[in-house]
Amino acid sequence: MPGKAVGRAAAALPWLCPNTDGLIRLAEAPAGLARPFSADPVAADVALVLFLLRFVPPSVAPAESLFCPSALSAASLPSTASAHLQAVPGAWVDPECEVAKRCRAFARAAAAFARRLAEHTRRACAERAAALAALAPLGWVAVAAVDPGAAREPLHDPDAPAASATQAAIWGLDQGAVTRRLANRWRLPDWVASVLGNFNLPIAAARALVPDLGLFLLAQFAALETERRLGSLGLTEGAGRAELLAELKLTDAVVEELWPAAPPAEAPAPVLDPNPHKVPLVVNLLKMASESRRRNGAALVARLEERLDDLHRAVAQVGGEADARARDAKLRALAELAAGAGHEINNPLAVISGHAQRLYRTEPDPDRGEALQSVIRQTQRITGIVRDLMQFARPPQPHPHRLAAGDLLGLVRDELAPLATEKNVRMELAAVSGDSFVRADRAQIKHALAAVARNGIEAAGSGGWVRLSCTERDDEFVAFVVEDSGPGLGAAALEHAFDPFYCGRSAGRGRGLGLPTAWQFAKQNGGDVRYESGTGPTRFVVTVPRSVTLEFLDRQSA
Repeated sequence: MPGKAVGRAAAALPWLCPNTDGLIRLAEAPAGLARPFSADPVAADVALVLFLLRFVPPSVAPAESLFCPSALSAASLPSTASAHLQAVPGAWVDPECEVAKRCRAFARAAAAFARRLAEHTRRACAERAAALAALAPLGWVAVAAVDPGAAREPLHDPDAPAASATQAAIWGLDQGAVTRRLANRWRLPDWVASVLGNFNLPIAAARALVPDLGLFLLAQFAALETERRLGSLGLTEGAGRAELLAELKLTDAVVEELWPAAPPAEAPAPVLDPNPHKVPLVVNLLKMASESRRRNGAALVARLEERLDDLHRAVAQVGGEADARARDAKLRALAELAAGAGHEINNPLAVISGHAQRLYRTEPDPDRGEALQSVIRQTQRITGIVRDLMQFARPPQPHPHRLAAGDLLGLVRDELAPLATEKNVRMELAAVSGDSFVRADRAQIKHALAAVARNGIEAAGSGGWVRLSCTERDDEFVAFVVEDSGPGLGAAALEHAFDPFYCGRSAGRGRGLGLPTAWQFAKQNGGDVRYESGTGPTRFVVTVPRSVTLEFLDRQSA
């Protein structure tokens, strides 16, 4: 292909054709493709993974898999693959060409490292991190599909890195520009498209462009470290290694420990020609698989398998839900008790306070006046405690509005900034998607989030940190996550953490109404507050109903 046209031709590819073995697997054993970058080199065909990301029907994939196995059994997948295979004669990369070998070695090492990073840091889904790291050199693969010779040219000088400027000078577009155009034209999922074309950005720029910053950091660092060890492909030129290490809280020693001792095994030599265009039976096999799934009611099978998955998840959650129900029942009983006690205390307290103030106004003796002032101060203190108690026991009715999740977290951070500074605690606010909205009472949800975050500041101690973030775990709720570097909750503390007046700190340091009131406000607004145990930082999650618009419903039904 002449001159600089190769880059634009690569960016205009209608697809990348998977290898023969991958297409046969798609037809005969699709469920095995759910975790493509595990230990299965056939499933790790980059072109096959890209095809699945584009065309697998939407469904809720398990956290440990990239795709839901039942969705991979859809009849539309083999028929779509056969249609592309017949309509597009090229777009296939010879696995023995130099660029393909280089990218394949990169993908195997980067995916394995990214998975270990994700499991260690718990910043994102391990399978997604592995997929993004493996797909980082997509632009190189696309150029190789158009012109293997032109794709190889930036690699001619082994002593000079294949920089973006060199790629652009030869191809007309660098690999990042090719990747961004393909991600847009192929309509790859947002979590893929937002990361793939931005690997060369520094963290400061990524914060503004990438919704899931944790996923971006893991994939970018995996790509950067793989380039350092296996040779540069010009993927992460703008990334700062020291900055990434600090952001991910890693050290060189930990990186060495997480780096795979040996890369995953290569796929065995194929029996058939790896180019499916030269194996006529592949098209027929794909068509037969599609027809068979339609005849056998693949949709029904898929629904039954998904229900079975739901049943397994429900069984696993029974214990946790039983604990949550017991906690909720106890808190409701405590709220009723607190409401009655507060009412009974307020009446005699008002009498004591009124008489003390009247006597103080007419008392000429300074010593007795000081004693009366002390009585008045203590009644005011008790009044404050009763007011907080009544707020927990009988909170006002919420007035829900549509609120931006990012704005709520910003308000909480600003409110608690002076306390964090006083306690020498660093507050971090993760990037929040501008599309995340909740429906709740602004004052009550802000109070709930601030109470949980204030707990984190107290627990973190001097030199510690508190991190505020937000995720959309499903179509109904937005989850606000508050993490801190404190020691976490022991079994005894966890049992009583939401009890009024319980405080894990020493006596006199707090009323112990923060978490109970946060729980009450969250419940009033249709959400919840819970503690998530694990080996990482202390983690509380406040769930709030997401604000559903007609536009959102249209997208869901499309």
